[in-house]
Amino acid sequence: MSDAPGAVSAADRPVSLRQYHEALSEPRRPWWVAVLALAVFAASVVMLSVLFSFAASEVDVLLGLTKNDDADSGAIVITPTLFLANNLLLASLIPISMLLQWAFFGVRPRWMLSITGTWRWRLLRRSALFIVPIFLLYTGGGLALAAVELVEAPPSGTTLALLIMIVLTTPLQSAGEEFGFRGFIARTVGSWSTRRGVSFALGTTASSIVFALVHLAADPWLIVYYLVFAVAMSLIVRATGGLEIAVLIHALNNVLLLVPAVVLRSLDESFDRGVGSAGPLALVPMALIAIITLIVLRWASRRGVVSTAAAAPVSESRGSAS
Repeated sequence: MSDAPGAVSAADRPVSLRQYHEALSEPRRPWWVAVLALAVFAASVVMLSVLFSFAASEVDVLLGLTKNDDADSGAIVITPTLFLANNLLLASLIPISMLLQWAFFGVRPRWMLSITGTWRWRLLRRSALFIVPIFLLYTGGGLALAAVELVEAPPSGTTLALLIMIVLTTPLQSAGEEFGFRGFIARTVGSWSTRRGVSFALGTTASSIVFALVHLAADPWLIVYYLVFAVAMSLIVRATGGLEIAVLIHALNNVLLLVPAVVLRSLDESFDRGVGSAGPLALVPMALIAIITLIVLRWASRRGVVSTAAAAPVSESRGSAS
């Protein structure tokens, strides 16, 4: 297939074959390197979160979308500005993850994309042929209602702004979460072991727990859903050797659910993660993700998708000639 690794020169010949989650595993690397990398990652996210939130709040006050009293009281209203700030924050995980991988582990940014060091567009297009229709069937009812609403009543400026931001920035937000959780965190924690199964288990467990925690869900069903989603994406990344299909699934899930939520004025409800906000109904998206995951794993196996390839070339490791 076209996603196979390109030829490497004799000077760059890799020393081993690895799966995606093993990219940072080296037997002689001190354990504290991963700890420090995770700490810097967390500090970077917190710092940017404060900056983006502050900037968005100030812009909303200047535009008259919120009042100073609302901002001081901590009352949160999802305005287009705050929505954009949140998406840009999560999208920033893409460069943060790639650069920290390079800084702490000496593996250049492009190796975060896949085990081939490239973004495999052909693989993405082929998988989209069956993944997109599944999501359209799942979200069809909501999309149909949204279409009727748009025909019957012209969207307000706020609705139009949110729709534009969803289409343009939510795919980047989804990609950022995959780069941050299934990419950087999973690989970094997985670097504590050079044994393939242990490395994958450590990385998947840690990244899945953190993924569930940062969504701040109080409803037990939602917490389980986030764990199921995270583990499913980890399995897909391992089976396909890269982040491409996980990003596609994450982006479709978010975009196709947010569009009708905005049009039908239920965006605040879609972000409600309190006790009782989901309940057993969360089993439906869990089942969807489980089915898609099984299909992708089967498809990747039958199509011979490259999931194990040469480690990053020696010349791209820390301390080597570049």
